[in-house]
Amino acid sequence: MSVFLSCVMKRIIRVIFLTINIVAAGCLLLAYLCCWVNPEKVWWLGLLGLGYLYLLIINLFFTGFWLFTAKKKYAVLSLLIVVLGWGITSRNVRFFGKNMSPALTEKSITLLSFNVHMFHQANGTGENGEKLNIHNFFRESQADILCLQEFANVDKMPEHISSGTKMPHCHVEMSVGQLGIATFSRYPIVGRKLLYSDNSVNACMYTDLLVAGDTIRVFNVHLKSIGFGYKQRDLLENAIRKEYKESDVKTVKSIIKEIVAASIRRSKQVKIVEGHIAESPYPIIICGDFNDPPVSYSYQKIRAHRKDAFMEAGHGFSFTYNLGRIFHQRIDFILHSPEFEAYDYKSPRVILSDHFPITCKLVKK
Repeated sequence: MSVFLSCVMKRIIRVIFLTINIVAAGCLLLAYLCCWVNPEKVWWLGLLGLGYLYLLIINLFFTGFWLFTAKKKYAVLSLLIVVLGWGITSRNVRFFGKNMSPALTEKSITLLSFNVHMFHQANGTGENGEKLNIHNFFRESQADILCLQEFANVDKMPEHISSGTKMPHCHVEMSVGQLGIATFSRYPIVGRKLLYSDNSVNACMYTDLLVAGDTIRVFNVHLKSIGFGYKQRDLLENAIRKEYKESDVKTVKSIIKEIVAASIRRSKQVKIVEGHIAESPYPIIICGDFNDPPVSYSYQKIRAHRKDAFMEAGHGFSFTYNLGRIFHQRIDFILHSPEFEAYDYKSPRVILSDHFPITCKLVKK
């Protein structure tokens, strides 16, 4: 009898595991689709896109789990889904970087893009834990082009940055009050335009720069943020500490509602940005905070046939936004037209904002 019960229990556990596996594999497959489906049409697909990395880990777990059991054939399900989405996975993790040779250094353009969070953490820590000021960081980066999001135009900030970085040319657009976006450059500015502003910290603009006799168009993009309130932020922090309250159910609903609303708003902004990018008569560079991961409709539409500097020259995961220990995303990007080639992509682990900066070097072919 005990042997019979043991067999029954094993079968029940196997069925439960297989059911969870099927659901996880199906969710991962649907997450891939969110890159091509406008959230205005199917809003919940974007939520799966946000959870892509976790769904990937779950499916890799099930692949390994079944391989160590008598039912090895079940491993095919998750393995097949993971392999089908390898192109998506490569957007999130790279195994080898690409460094620039000394011969190309003089021809290169060094870019730095950074959501500075209104300079709330202008004094923080560097990669080695030493004290670091954001102005010192800008200066030490030796960037030729600096794109800032959530820029606060206070205390003569443009003048301080220009003088400290030897980038005398700047294009600043305010979206609300003294907040907006800014692009600094050591190259002369020959054109500029604000593309949208939504009366928040979010905005998008382009700046035409004259580089070695050629004009390039630099888009500084900050798509719709997810406007979490204090209760929502507290819940996320409590989730990290595994502390919950009965009232958290309402807060969870409000978080989902805010994520969906922001996603739909971004899809509308993307349409504006994409139109201007397509009409550009010059080679383009796109820097900014998309507030969406690589597995998203926003990223897919803006990237299109263009190149991602991280995929070209980065390595590891290079998360750019960090909310506690369990939520990491790459939502800041440097994209460029095929006329350029990227090298030395990095995302320094400096604590000067709720984002990490991203930097790379571009060489025109």
